Amino acid sequence: MVAGVYGNSMKKVNVVFCMDTEGPCDDPNNVELLHNWNLVDKAMDKLFTVDFRTKYPDSYGGHFKIGWFFLSWTGFKINPRWRDFGHHKVRDHYLERYGDFLKKYGDEECWHYHHPPTSGVGNEWGMEWNSSTEYNEIISRQIIERGWFPTCFRAGGTIMNSDLSQWLERWFPFDYSNRAPLNFKEMDWSNGVVDWYPYHPDPKYFKSEGNGRRYMSRCMDLETNLYTSDKKDIEQAFLEASLKGKSILSVFDHDYRDIEERILSFLSKLNLVSKKYDEISWQYSTPSDAIIDVTNDDSNNNLLKLKLTVSENKLNIEVEGDVYQEYPWVVFRGKNGSITQPKNEISNVSNNVWELIIEDNSGVELIAVAVSNDLGETAVEYMKL
Repeated sequence: MVAGVYGNSMKKVNVVFCMDTEGPCDDPNNVELLHNWNLVDKAMDKLFTVDFRTKYPDSYGGHFKIGWFFLSWTGFKINPRWRDFGHHKVRDHYLERYGDFLKKYGDEECWHYHHPPTSGVGNEWGMEWNSSTEYNEIISRQIIERGWFPTCFRAGGTIMNSDLSQWLERWFPFDYSNRAPLNFKEMDWSNGVVDWYPYHPDPKYFKSEGNGRRYMSRCMDLETNLYTSDKKDIEQAFLEASLKGKSILSVFDHDYRDIEERILSFLSKLNLVSKKYDEISWQYSTPSDAIIDVTNDDSNNNLLKLKLTVSENKLNIEVEGDVYQEYPWVVFRGKNGSITQPKNEISNVSNNVWELIIEDNSGVELIAVAVSNDLGETAVEYMKL
């Protein structure tokens, strides 16, 4: 957190931009969409210039930040929109081209997931969570092949059900899938939480506050045919900050559109509205940092550290620091290159210590283990057998 000239007690609006990062989309019925990587790159290049990032400084003189919600186009069989199918394709492209810029500007790498439909068609929504476990494959490969375990999630199409919500409770501390009060064919958020303030959802009835552990934060369309975020949304965020001390004003868009001008238009409105609230500061934040800022004091934050040991056929996992998950995410890579999760139960031996029996005939050659905490930190550790 940046104290700045306002100090820590100043009322504040955290401004968050979420980019559903999916790569090219070729739709002959929509010429606005960018149908190849060359066009996507030209549009995204604009968002990494100093002029764009600093055109509208926040109350602390800070620059615009982006939460990149990377998608893996896997689990699909038919590709009518010429998406870049395959594990890591989208994220690898961005890190190769913009990795240094992500670090320079303090952007965040987050996870976006489209559940595959039973039809296998790449531009259709998968509505039944239990119809596939592709999410396990994606996360497992991200951990063991890229050393990446994100803490922040957005559901594809903001389509959520109780099964997905309960699964997220186990693994991800931050969730920007709330799109209340929109009601559209695939999802009804009309009775969801409409505050610009994160909440603990009921694990099953996620549109209501409850005893869940993760935080959900509302995130609205920057500009779509369903909704356009405007001055009324900005006003609401400042009014809520005035009443509650802090709020999160969050909007989203996609990388397969050229959106520089629409972002600047929104920021121009934000800049004008903010002048009416001298007692309230506003700050660009990444998705995770915004929730942490609003809900936690991270002054006693300690880095997570993982230690793995193997004795005979027993894997011991020890974590230094508090862990969000009930148990770590464990991935095996076999000698044949297969990526699997352990079949045996991971048992909790003592505080932040877990144990796993590895079958003698499992053929495992590499183990990867990942954990995170509710302060947005992650740790990934490997063990070769």
